[in-house]
Amino acid sequence: MDPSTSPVSKPWTFGPAGRLRGTLPWTRGCLVCGEHNPEGFHCRLKVDGPVVWLDYTPQVHDVGYRNIVHGGVLMTLADEVMTWSAILALRGVAVAAEMTTRLQASAAAGIPVRVEASVTRASRRLVLTEGRVLDPDGRLIAVTTGKYMPVPVERAGTRHQDFVRHPDAIPPEQIIDGL
Repeated sequence: MDPSTSPVSKPWTFGPAGRLRGTLPWTRGCLVCGEHNPEGFHCRLKVDGPVVWLDYTPQVHDVGYRNIVHGGVLMTLADEVMTWSAILALRGVAVAAEMTTRLQASAAAGIPVRVEASVTRASRRLVLTEGRVLDPDGRLIAVTTGKYMPVPVERAGTRHQDFVRHPDAIPPEQIIDGL
């Protein structure tokens, strides 16, 4: 998956009909996107209108049996893109209430995957999402659905300083109300 063929341009913009496009902000400590998490995946998530996605090349330490990437790694990546889909829909912090994943093929260390998600239904109290994990040829590795609940900013503990400021990323206050 060549980043130059990505539908997302940088820095961030509002595309046709006000569709948000660009790199989502990241934090310092998150397992998936955390810049300073030594055990993390260090992924950068992108948004293009209704779709949030990331590309990741699984490492040897991501495997469970032989060269097969552990299903929990794929589910963690899927949870991250579905969470950000919910955050965008709510304009606030969201957490998973339920997640279902159906693994349909295996992923191997060293072979990139694309993980993408979008919102299927949203209200103030619950956001429903769907996602998928694809191999470099676009073949389905996993499908997933999730239910995400909003978390009030005062309970989530999310603050302006939790995010890394980078010129290529959408400013978090453009996405999350109350930061």
